[in-house]
Amino acid sequence: MKKQSKKSRKCSRRKFLENCALGAVTVGVMNSVGFGQAKEKRMERKPALRFDYKPVVGWAKTPEGMALVGVNGIDVDRRGRVYAAGGEKNAICVFAPDGTFLKAWGEGVIQEKHQTRIFGDKVYVADTGLHQIYEFNLDGKLLRAFGTRGKAGVGKNEFNKPTDVAIGPGGDFFITDGYGNRRVVRLAPDGSFRLAWGSEGSKPGQFVDPHNIVIDKAGRVYVADRGNDRIQVFTTDGRFLRQWTNVGKPYGLFLTPDEVLFVSDGNPKGPHRILALDLAGNLLAQFGSTGQAPGQFDVPHSIALDADKNLYVAEVNNKRIQKFTLGAARERE
Repeated sequence: MKKQSKKSRKCSRRKFLENCALGAVTVGVMNSVGFGQAKEKRMERKPALRFDYKPVVGWAKTPEGMALVGVNGIDVDRRGRVYAAGGEKNAICVFAPDGTFLKAWGEGVIQEKHQTRIFGDKVYVADTGLHQIYEFNLDGKLLRAFGTRGKAGVGKNEFNKPTDVAIGPGGDFFITDGYGNRRVVRLAPDGSFRLAWGSEGSKPGQFVDPHNIVIDKAGRVYVADRGNDRIQVFTTDGRFLRQWTNVGKPYGLFLTPDEVLFVSDGNPKGPHRILALDLAGNLLAQFGSTGQAPGQFDVPHSIALDADKNLYVAEVNNKRIQKFTLGAARERE
């Protein structure tokens, strides 16, 4: 076999990295803890990649006289339309891919908007005020609600300030419940109660403000345990697998189709930033700082990516949506 030159090997590696803009190619490491195991000491390296994300300045074009309030939920449908929990009376604001405002809805149903998710042709919104999770069609028609409206509790059809929802491979719903109950609730596709796990605390399987939730193709459940500054990973029946503690204060989670986990870090100590991890907890890339300028963040609450890997960030304190376009993923010099 002919031996490659050093220059040839370097070019091949660079080409591979460029073709894997969101691939798990880094050797940067996050801490991982197994249940009943001591924390493994690892050397944390700088990310091997840097994502060339550039802000699209002035992307969201709201009508004259309309201002966004703190934006705390965001997702994108199959047509590239962006649904953001950033309105006041009509909580959900819908934008075209170019940022043109299309419509807003939710008045009379949503009291205190939180995370917004789209699965297929359904929009799911968490309401921390009325303790419910709503299922809407894409036009904002309410199809059904989970939880007892206006009643906080721990019963089989009760939540206490739920924050987010995910759908597992079998169609079950997984709800972070949330600011009040500090647990994860699993419901059958028809909304009936299956099980719940978690309590308040900092031990494995406990939570302080379980804030966002996503599920990978293998059925592993990732929970942003914001108050404990970690992401916890579980099986779908609530068995603790591991935790990652070098993610700042994780507010938002978004899992791409190729299973890169994006995390929004709103740590008050800063910097407010966006992280990208593989599913082993390795740090692929990060960008951002605290501030108000384009490309900076002030409480990046939720994140979403569209089919073209454009990134959308919902900010609370800056009361805005930022869109970022992706250039190449380049090897860090």
